[in-house]
Amino acid sequence: MEEYPEKKSGDYVHSSVKGGLNLVPIVGGALSTLFETVISSPIDKRKEEWLRSLATAINDLCDTVDGLKPENLAENEEFLSICIHASNIALRTHQEEKLERLLNAVKNTATGLVADESKRMIFLRVIDEMTELHIRVFIFLAEIDRFVKELDSRQPPNQTTFWADARNVWEKTYDDIKSNDNILDVIVADLNRYGFVHIKQFHEARLEPVTTKFGRDFVNFIKPRS
Repeated sequence: MEEYPEKKSGDYVHSSVKGGLNLVPIVGGALSTLFETVISSPIDKRKEEWLRSLATAINDLCDTVDGLKPENLAENEEFLSICIHASNIALRTHQEEKLERLLNAVKNTATGLVADESKRMIFLRVIDEMTELHIRVFIFLAEIDRFVKELDSRQPPNQTTFWADARNVWEKTYDDIKSNDNILDVIVADLNRYGFVHIKQFHEARLEPVTTKFGRDFVNFIKPRS
């Protein structure tokens, strides 16, 4: 009798998520040829790359987390919904930072780090709206004490720097965007609208985190597993 290879953990979720993605409607009529040659093939490639990354992440997770079984994940409707929503967002972006955060969101959902389903769905919508710069600014504001420690660790022996405020830390950390660039105020206003930070403009940032409880939950949703 022919033997079939045993399914790996990612295979269970891969089939369900791929089926959900295949529900995306196809353009018909005179545009069908253009769609196939210019749009469809790149989208298919992006989809397969994402699904491979997703399957690998879930395999690794099931290998490292005690009691986490692929069969259980494949039957968990809430988890599959997160996978499909995250996958549809992944198809709409090429930004590596967003793709990495989406993978983290799926893994943290699987391990129950953020248990509230409504929060998870809201957080995915926010990730979809965010740019990589939004994520960079938010992580900076949420973990600014870590950035200060990293800068202090680079100081020569017996030298101490008084950073004064968050803008100095930003400019020593990132050299592509100045701390007085208006785009940072636009992003902080967005983060405030999401309910993630207390401040409304970048110059209001301090040398300690300015995140809300809701914002800290979002950090837990998108951060790498320790």
